[in-house]
Amino acid sequence: MTDKPRHRLPATIEGEFNRVEETIPATTQPTKARAFSFGDPEPALSGGITDYLGIFADYNSLYYIPPVSLSGLSKVLSANGTHASALAFKRNQLLSNWKENPLIDRKEIRAAFQDYLVFENAYFLAIRNGLGGVNRYVRLPAINMRVGTDNNYWLLDNKGTMTEFSAHDVIHLQGNDVRQSIYGVPDYFAGVQSILLGEAATLFRRRYYQNGAHAGYIFATFDLDDKEASAIEEAIANTKGPGNYRSMYLNMSSMVGGKPGITKDRIQLIPVGDYGNKDEYDKIKEVTQQDILNLHRVPAALASIMPVNAAGFGDLKNVREVYYDSEILPMQAIWEELNDVLPTRGRIAFKEPRWLTNLG
Repeated sequence: MTDKPRHRLPATIEGEFNRVEETIPATTQPTKARAFSFGDPEPALSGGITDYLGIFADYNSLYYIPPVSLSGLSKVLSANGTHASALAFKRNQLLSNWKENPLIDRKEIRAAFQDYLVFENAYFLAIRNGLGGVNRYVRLPAINMRVGTDNNYWLLDNKGTMTEFSAHDVIHLQGNDVRQSIYGVPDYFAGVQSILLGEAATLFRRRYYQNGAHAGYIFATFDLDDKEASAIEEAIANTKGPGNYRSMYLNMSSMVGGKPGITKDRIQLIPVGDYGNKDEYDKIKEVTQQDILNLHRVPAALASIMPVNAAGFGDLKNVREVYYDSEILPMQAIWEELNDVLPTRGRIAFKEPRWLTNLG
């Protein structure tokens, strides 16, 4: 009986080849190649809130539909910590200098500040007395408010109920949008993709640690029969957690031209994902963080960002003063526009900051 023809291999590899071959039963027919993929990518956010829809009336022509998804903007608020923190910082800056108002409670203005920063729209409803005068103003949640088509406003709720208000009783503070004049659109809308990229990097990092297979790979076996290959396929599919890469299982024949190939190992693990991708996390987070701070025009020194060099951010008092002049005063001026429609005794005013009054 003659030996089967074989490519010559180094002695050490030849010995390993013989030992492995003895443990695997010979097959009378070449095994058919098979492939099975698993670990589908999972999008962090379905649908594009950045699709500009324009201004149209709803199907029953009662109110105008906002040009961007208000629900989407609220979700973006919780998608990125830097984004939410920057908005909260600007809200607190306004609130810290707020002068108490007899017609608008502090809790009402605090919520209205947040509405305007997130949606660039804020609404107040006049609560009138029996003579038609205004007793106070309450904030209406901007996410549920719609501008009506008949000189009115509508308040929607999650149960489908709609409450109508006359335009005479509602004060609407809106930002600017060059494409329409009914709703405001926040300035940060231009950078939503950077905000979501920061979220995607964080989710990727979490999955990297939670998932047993950090990078995609090809798990290859040779010359297994269909029953054994199916068992391996099922085992891998059941243990693989949701990951960031696709992976693939292959079972192939090692025969080449009717002769045994030179495959040394009957089982091989071939990485196809880049293990170094995890090292890009810090770079992505750093870039997106800077993008978000630029969007909100919040200095890193005031945003609790740790300096990366020994020099730091310089004199924080100077940074604070420049920020107050270039950002806080303009924001206060926007809110003071409401004084054109507010009663004299309820006009909005802001105090000078404590650090400025103590300079003398």
